[in-house]
Amino acid sequence: MTDARLVEVFDQLVRVEILLWNTVERRLRAEHALPVPWFEMLRIAGRPGGARVRDIAEALTITEGGASKIVDRVQAAGYAQRQRDPADGRSSRITVTDKGERMLHAATETVEAELAERMGAVLGTVSLDRLDATLRLLRAANAAAAPTAEPEKE
Repeated sequence: MTDARLVEVFDQLVRVEILLWNTVERRLRAEHALPVPWFEMLRIAGRPGGARVRDIAEALTITEGGASKIVDRVQAAGYAQRQRDPADGRSSRITVTDKGERMLHAATETVEAELAERMGAVLGTVSLDRLDATLRLLRAANAAAAPTAEPEKE
């Protein structure tokens, strides 16, 4: 489909993402001294059984090296820990510590409140459901086109 609107829609999508990211980032840092990438990593590692670095990279659509750096920082802050993966002794699973659980709970409330004001109040339930379905469709359709592997060096 060739449509001149696609570039405009792409531009709007990117700008809205930046505005929302920056707003959530400011509030998370002000209230919890927590950057958005740490919050996102904690959400993934906080799932039952934790997560591998690869799982975090895939969920966040970043490189494994980038995910590992985030994990290192979150671990150094005491919010997460690496444990040997019982299913694969060569890798580790990242789990959230008790301190991390408390932070994740508080930060989630903050993010939900901010997004309720920035998105929920603007869109309403039906539009939010439609946007969610549309973004999931676009993400699934483009997942293979946006590899998270490290670029090769020349």
